[in-house]
Amino acid sequence: MTGHFLFCGKVGTLDADSGFIIGPGYNIPLTHGHLNRIMMDSSIPHPYLAEFEEFLSEIPLISFESFLNALCFLNFSLSRTRVSVEELLLLGNKFHSFGTDIKHNLTEALYDSDEALYRHGTYNLEQQMLAYVRGGDTDKLSALFENSVRSKAGTIAKDTLRQEKNIFIISSTLVTRAAIEGGLDVETAYQLSDIYIQQAEGISLVDSLSLLRQQMVLDFAERVAKNKLPSNASSVTIKCIQYIKKNINTILLVHDIARDLGVSASYISSKFIKDTGISLNTFINMEKLEEAKRLLAFSDKSLSEISSYLCFSSQSYFQNLFKKHVGMTPLKYRNTSRNRT
Repeated sequence: MTGHFLFCGKVGTLDADSGFIIGPGYNIPLTHGHLNRIMMDSSIPHPYLAEFEEFLSEIPLISFESFLNALCFLNFSLSRTRVSVEELLLLGNKFHSFGTDIKHNLTEALYDSDEALYRHGTYNLEQQMLAYVRGGDTDKLSALFENSVRSKAGTIAKDTLRQEKNIFIISSTLVTRAAIEGGLDVETAYQLSDIYIQQAEGISLVDSLSLLRQQMVLDFAERVAKNKLPSNASSVTIKCIQYIKKNINTILLVHDIARDLGVSASYISSKFIKDTGISLNTFINMEKLEEAKRLLAFSDKSLSEISSYLCFSSQSYFQNLFKKHVGMTPLKYRNTSRNRT
C-alpha cells in the first residue's frame, strides 16, 4: 500500500527468478490534485500529466479485499500454491493479532463505566428511530427529533469532529439497512448512503453534521413511505411493482412484464387492478412521472434527455402527460421546485 493508498502486489512463479508486479489498484476515484501528488512523489515529469492521468483513469475501481483475492488467484495459477487472503494480511501486518489489545481495552472500559456509573444509552433510542425508518413514519421521527431526545454515545474517536463523523457513518449504515427492510430499493439505499457520507466528510462544523444526520434519517424514511407496497396486495402485484421501480428507465409493456414474471398478461392486469384500484399502465405512467419530477427538481437534464431516459414515445407526449397529471408543464414544475428550495 503506497502513501497515496494505491495498492500493488508481487506474484511469484514456479521459476524462482521471475514474477509479476500487479497494480496499481485503488478503490475511490483519483482527483486531479491526487494525481499531481502521485506524479511528484514518483518523479514523473509534468509534461506526461495528461498521459499519466489517462492511464490511471482507465484502471477500473477495485476494493482492497477484491484485489487481495485476485492476487491469491493469480498466485495459485502461476505457482500452484495456495495462499489465503488472511495469510496475506498477516504477512503484510506486523500486528499478527489484535485479540489481546481488544480484551485489555474492553476490560478497562467496562471497569471505568462501572466506576463512573456510565452506560451507553443509545440502544433503545436507536431501535425506536430504526423502527420509524423501517415503517416510513416521518411524523414520529420529526416528533422524536423535536423532543430533543439525547443519549450518551461511546467514545469512538480522538476529537469531537471525528467522533461526530464516525457516529454519522454508523447511523447511515443502520438507517440504510432499516430502509431496505422497509422496502427501499437496495441500490438506491446504498447510493444515497454513500452520498450522505461523502457530504458529511466535507463538513467541519459539529452542528451542521447533527442537522445533516437528522435530514438523512428523514430522507430515508420519506423514501420508504413513498415505496410502501399495498398491505393486502398479492405476491404477483408486489413483484410487478418492484419490477417497474427497478426498470423505470426502460420501455415497460404489460406483456413483457408478465413474461418476465412468468404469468399471463391478462392475469397480471386483473390482479393488479384488483389489488391497487388502478390499471397497470396507469401505474407505470405515474411512476415514470414521479421519476421525471425528481430529475426536474434535482438535476440539470433537459426535457428531451428526461423524456428519452424514461422511454416516453416523444417529448411532446411526455410534456402533455406531465401537465395532465401534475397540473403544470415540466419546465414550470422545475422552476417552482427550485424556487421553493
